[in-house]
Amino acid sequence: QAGGHMSEADAGAKPVPRPAPPGNPPFAHIRRRHDTALNATLALLRPGDYYVAEPGEWIGTVLGSCVSACVRDSRTGIGGMNHFMLPEDNLAGGTWGQNASAATRFGNVAMERLINEVLKRGGRREQLEFKLVGGGKVLDAMIDIGARNIDFVREYLRTEGFRVVGADLGGR
Repeated sequence: QAGGHMSEADAGAKPVPRPAPPGNPPFAHIRRRHDTALNATLALLRPGDYYVAEPGEWIGTVLGSCVSACVRDSRTGIGGMNHFMLPEDNLAGGTWGQNASAATRFGNVAMERLINEVLKRGGRREQLEFKLVGGGKVLDAMIDIGARNIDFVREYLRTEGFRVVGADLGGR
């Protein structure tokens, strides 16, 4: 399940202290809260985050030119979402080292980390399906980063042979 368009200031929202899953340090920094409208825990992603949900959790974010890829194993339901800002970090080994929140600001790193985490939790590559959101054109006077992010994610998934089952990309 992936929710978007949720405000952190939603009425009735109460923070839920919840440790990261054991042995899973990339998610220790993810903010989680109980959402009364959903009656569920909502994990809130910022740019550069990715997250694989626990059963019954929802994932939310706010996008402009950034793109989020939502992935799930169609049989097991194991899934998650990323939120990347730029298409690729092309420098050898990446310029950001091992800092997940910085490295995953790039689509090529964010996609690999999200997919690998779903597979580690029992997802099967041939059963993965994706939904894509974001990539809006935020400012007319600037380069269209949203379009570059869209082109990247579509080409990445096509090249890797993944199935896209839905998309809400582009626009203003």
